Amino acid sequence: MTPKDQNGKAQPSLHSFFKRKTPPLSSPTENVETNQDDPIIDLTGSPPSKKPKTLPSPRQPPTKSSLTQPTSSYFNKPARKSSASSTPQPITTSTSTSATLESYRLPKTGIPSLSQSGRAFDVYSVTTGAGPSTITRSAEQQRRHELWEERLSSNGGIIRRRRSLALDEAAAAELRRGMGIETPNVDSGTNTPTMEEPDEVDLEDESRRRAAEGVGSKLAAKYASKVPDGAKSARGKGKKKEEVGPSGQTYTPLEKQFMEVKERNRDVLLLMEVGYKYKFHGEDAKTAAKELGIVAFPSRNFYVASIPVHRLHIHVKKLISLGYKVGVISQTETAALKKAGDNRNAPFTRELTHLFTSATYVEDPSLPSSSTLLDDPVMPGSAPPPPNALVAIVEQGMGGMSYDERVRIAIVSVVPGTGEVVWDEFDDSQVRSELETRLTHLQPAELLLPKDKLSKATEKVLNHYAGGTSGSGNTVRTERIEQILLYDQAFDYLTQFYSGKKQAKNEARSKKKANEQIDLTMSDDEEIQEINEDPSNGRSQNGDVQHGADGNDLAAGVDSSEAVLALVDFPKQVVVALSIAVQYMKTFGLQDAFKHRSSFAKFINRAHMLLSSNTLVNLEIYRNQDDGSIYGSLLWLLDHCKTRMGRRLLREWIGRPLLDIAALRARTDAIEEIMETNTYYMEKLRSLLVNMPDLVKGLTRIQYGKATPTELATILVALVRIGSEFKATTEPIFRSTLLNTILHTLPTIQQTAKTFLESVNLKAARENEEANLWNDPDKYPEIQDAKDCISICESELDQHLKEFRRTLMRPTLNFVTVAGIEFLLEVPVRDAKSVPPKWIKISATKSVNRYHTPEVLRINKEREQHKETLNAVSKQAFKSFQLDISDHDELVVVSKQIAVIDCLMSLAQVAAASGYCKPTFVKEPELRIRAGRHPMVEMLRDEAYVPFDIDFSERDGTSKVITGPNMAGKSSCVRAVALIVCMAQIGSFVPATSVTLGVHDAVQTRMGASDDIGRGKSTFMVELSETSDILRTITPRTLVILDELGRGTSTYDGVAIAYATLAHVAGTGCNTLFVTHYPMVAEQLAREKPNQISNWHMAFDEIKLPDGSAEITFLYKLTRGLAEASFGVWCARLAGLPKSLLDTAQLRADYLKHETKLRLLSSLAKRTGRMFNDLKKGEVRGTEEVMRNVRMLDRGLGMIENR
Repeated sequence: MTPKDQNGKAQPSLHSFFKRKTPPLSSPTENVETNQDDPIIDLTGSPPSKKPKTLPSPRQPPTKSSLTQPTSSYFNKPARKSSASSTPQPITTSTSTSATLESYRLPKTGIPSLSQSGRAFDVYSVTTGAGPSTITRSAEQQRRHELWEERLSSNGGIIRRRRSLALDEAAAAELRRGMGIETPNVDSGTNTPTMEEPDEVDLEDESRRRAAEGVGSKLAAKYASKVPDGAKSARGKGKKKEEVGPSGQTYTPLEKQFMEVKERNRDVLLLMEVGYKYKFHGEDAKTAAKELGIVAFPSRNFYVASIPVHRLHIHVKKLISLGYKVGVISQTETAALKKAGDNRNAPFTRELTHLFTSATYVEDPSLPSSSTLLDDPVMPGSAPPPPNALVAIVEQGMGGMSYDERVRIAIVSVVPGTGEVVWDEFDDSQVRSELETRLTHLQPAELLLPKDKLSKATEKVLNHYAGGTSGSGNTVRTERIEQILLYDQAFDYLTQFYSGKKQAKNEARSKKKANEQIDLTMSDDEEIQEINEDPSNGRSQNGDVQHGADGNDLAAGVDSSEAVLALVDFPKQVVVALSIAVQYMKTFGLQDAFKHRSSFAKFINRAHMLLSSNTLVNLEIYRNQDDGSIYGSLLWLLDHCKTRMGRRLLREWIGRPLLDIAALRARTDAIEEIMETNTYYMEKLRSLLVNMPDLVKGLTRIQYGKATPTELATILVALVRIGSEFKATTEPIFRSTLLNTILHTLPTIQQTAKTFLESVNLKAARENEEANLWNDPDKYPEIQDAKDCISICESELDQHLKEFRRTLMRPTLNFVTVAGIEFLLEVPVRDAKSVPPKWIKISATKSVNRYHTPEVLRINKEREQHKETLNAVSKQAFKSFQLDISDHDELVVVSKQIAVIDCLMSLAQVAAASGYCKPTFVKEPELRIRAGRHPMVEMLRDEAYVPFDIDFSERDGTSKVITGPNMAGKSSCVRAVALIVCMAQIGSFVPATSVTLGVHDAVQTRMGASDDIGRGKSTFMVELSETSDILRTITPRTLVILDELGRGTSTYDGVAIAYATLAHVAGTGCNTLFVTHYPMVAEQLAREKPNQISNWHMAFDEIKLPDGSAEITFLYKLTRGLAEASFGVWCARLAGLPKSLLDTAQLRADYLKHETKLRLLSSLAKRTGRMFNDLKKGEVRGTEEVMRNVRMLDRGLGMIENR
């Protein structure tokens, strides 16, 4: 039944009214967009909260209730306020469709009596009872209607209405019926809100109502099929289902960010920046809790552990020292720029910006004041910091009896902290002694190894050296590389690295590199895949290598083609290893360590001696053999350097003695002049070392772009000081050629360093203010532009402040800052009424209120954005400035000259304090020592060391067999000889009264007894393996020391091996010290080769006691001749064995001596009788046989006499 107006005409429904004005809807579920400023009808509200009256049920008398009908302002009545959400809430009570639609009927305009409303379903009905009628509008209504039509006709102005409320109710009822929930019968009128209506019911209207309900049911089923399972309302339609975590709760955006980064970096221990903390998540949190001693607790879906921001690097250094790879996820946007961005409602974006391992950690500054805080203390006698080398190793089989027997190994070692690169290629035996020697010298903190292309023997050595897995407390970390490039691919990759991929990239390098984020999420496999797919990478279409104007050359100032030629000179396996190292360092943003050719050096060349790993250990070059510390080693003795770069260089000198006589004489002459001269120039040279920062490390950090402004200023001041200390001159100042060369080199950097220093504002640099770092504002105009924008904002704030003073009539009003909130206006509470209503109250106290005005908020927001821009361009400019400095390789060269001065001063200090002498070098391979001493023993003991004299020459013999009692000082004496040779070829003075020597190409030692269970070797096998390595490498200029060879097996086998080895070594003519307890070997070989082999022993006194025992007094003096016995029982007495045991041992020793003597007498008697019988029968063939028998008799008699 259509409602009638006061004139009896049909009144149209609300849907009929809008049907002729609103275009067709594309979606019946869209909500109406509302705008408080536009007088637009609000159709987005929920159904009326109060239930309107409806028709009475035929079976039940009508109930009466009050009706409050909200209407729109379009009909001159106040509009109903929309709910907080435009999405209707789920229906909880069932009502009649026609009754609920009454909320949208048109209000009565004439008579006060109520009439039945039209139906909203008229739009969908097949037949209609009455056509639409017109409404006479007032002038105000007409104006609003025109505004409405104008809004509809404008571009994008169509406002879509939500579908009818009846459809919502019908769809909800259909869903409840489908789920088996009881639905009240709409025909029964139960719970149906009613309204005052006539007693009679219009049957035609009732039939039309039922037809509309049928259409509604079909549409409800249609919409219900589109709702996903589990959706509770129209609010959830189209919403993506959230993933549920282990706790049963969905993942937060922060947890999702962690999961995304962790998925790409599974082997990395991640710290995520969250506010003022860094947080570990999941298994990383448990690991950090165990290693760092912090608490991990469950939080939503992950375990969480956190550390403060200022403790980040302290904890990172501890984790990487345990072998972990640590990554830092930082916020890449600030709050001010985020508010102005498109993702203002999203979480802060975070990315993996830093990655650290024990070898690639270069965050420690190089300032002198930091050495006692962040690094090992710089004090004479303390242990130097570890080299932290990164070593890449590849190998190639060379055949043999087995695959593991002979291999060719290539290594590339880089020290990221100093930029030093060492490479080598060598052939190695199954023992892999050459590889072990290089590992001992380089002391890597991290190994880069192929995943499955190393032989078993190599794997054993590397596993033994690394000593365990990540986190076990060992400092050596192993990184396995999945895919190793072939030589052609590796060569193309390095060509691309040094020459640049494209001309455009090289031209934009200086602009882009300063502010570019390190891409740590991209795996190296992607780069390798590109190279595999396109072998011509790094070359142009015509095949020529493309050179950028700013390309990375192997040497500063050298053309890229020369850099490529340098790659051609490298062995093939070295090129492959170098490509591995470059790819890995690129992951950490440290690829510039390979930038300069001057940083490259071959491990072995003709200018240096190679000390094997056994020699380094046996002679205690770097560490003592007691506890492995620096105390008591040769490095501890010689290291009195004042700078860190000097200490690193001295360690390199000690491990790689010189072979060039001219270079050795230059060093010893310089040391001699430093000791004897105390002139003005020498004092100036010494003063250069005072408060000198670590220039090499600092310039390397500048090359990486990681230096701080304070560090940069300190480095530049030190460089200017070095360049200005001595005037440029060609006149010699010192007698030493080496010192004069250094002094002529220092002034060459004066102008360069001064130019860079003049660009920097030192006061701002000391305070790490990157924005105010430059004296010339036009040097980086972007910084000045950002500053100008900030000044404009602050000027506007000052102008507004003047207006506020007039408004509040307070001429002394000023902005205040409270709790970090700037530009607050403080108004006394008594004057609060005079504050404009637009002002926003921020905080208050008992006496004042603090406000922000809309203008201040707007200007301050803009100012903060400009400050963030200033910060970004300042960082970019600072990195660009560091890049300019890194292009001047001469700064690094001069810095290394300061390290040379430091080493020479240290060696001179040791020589002057200990009474060392200057060695004399000759061309012949000889060695003459007078009053030689052990350098470390005499420093560690209070008693004076007993000196020794020894000569090695063709006249005196080159092989010395040393015998004597146990504990008599044999090992100390032979070690002293080897150490004197090493110190002399370092260029140092030596502990003796005089030393004359020819240059030795190597010092080989085989001392001590120890097994190697980890590599499956017994004690005797270790002895023979080390001896085998020595015999393969000795030359006539090698110093060889063999201590008690053959004692690990039976007496006869040990004597035989010792005899054969000594005979072989003596035949090569090298200088040899052979310590043994087999006097038969010594005597026999001395008789066979008297010009080459001589017998020596450590002197002692033997005093016979009344009880028949002997008391031994060690004299510790090296004396010519053969020792009569080893006196092992006396050594046992010194060790404190029980007297009864010693008596038994002495009786057994005497019995064995007597029995051996009887056997010798019996053998001698038989041989003598046989000889006389042959002479009597005349069966002797000649005098040679007679003489041979005589010598045998003489030898036998001598042995009996000795026993």
